[in-house]
Amino acid sequence: MQACRFFMEYMRVTQGYGRYENGNTDYTSYSHTGSYALDMGGRDTAKDWAYAPCDVVVKRVYGEYNAVWFETLEEVLCADGKKRKLVFMMLHIDNEDKQALGIQPGKVFRFGERFYREGSAGEVGNHIHMEVGLAPFTGTGWQKTTVKDRTGNYVWKINNQLKPDEIFIVGKDVIIMNDGGYDWYVEDKRDDKISLLQKENDLLKRQLNEYEQLIVRIEAILDTL
Repeated sequence: MQACRFFMEYMRVTQGYGRYENGNTDYTSYSHTGSYALDMGGRDTAKDWAYAPCDVVVKRVYGEYNAVWFETLEEVLCADGKKRKLVFMMLHIDNEDKQALGIQPGKVFRFGERFYREGSAGEVGNHIHMEVGLAPFTGTGWQKTTVKDRTGNYVWKINNQLKPDEIFIVGKDVIIMNDGGYDWYVEDKRDDKISLLQKENDLLKRQLNEYEQLIVRIEAILDTL
């Protein structure tokens, strides 16, 4: 089974979720109000590539923002330990990159292949707007909410939305410039914690073994008295 890996070489969150943890709408978010969308800026203001987090197939391509929906081919292991089939929605890839990648419904991208790129489609600064939802892909892939953002526009969000920080496993080689304040599963940090616990357990086992051996020696001495 594949794991769902974070999809860029650099992590730089430029706009976070528009929803508090308790579900209340956060009206301080510029355009993500009421959704778990993230904007990813990559290394800098240029255009970084995104790499397929697992094997995916293109389900829909739409609009001037070049929104693309990808669905996983199989269930994948997520950062929270659950196995799911997922849908990823990404926006803003430039037309030339979309054409170069051959993005169209039915196109399959394998894990680690270039499958999207930061762009400015829709007259925005270079970035990737990204959302995650629970598969299967249904309808148009997203829904219009009853919530308006600060510009007065109604917010659209992916169907069956999930929190990206609970889905993507961040590899040791990802350079984290700004994590947005979320509790990402970062392999090296979690592995270090696990390694430390294992060392502590091994130490306790050795101490217990030494204690048991000491008891045996004491009992042997007492028997000779």
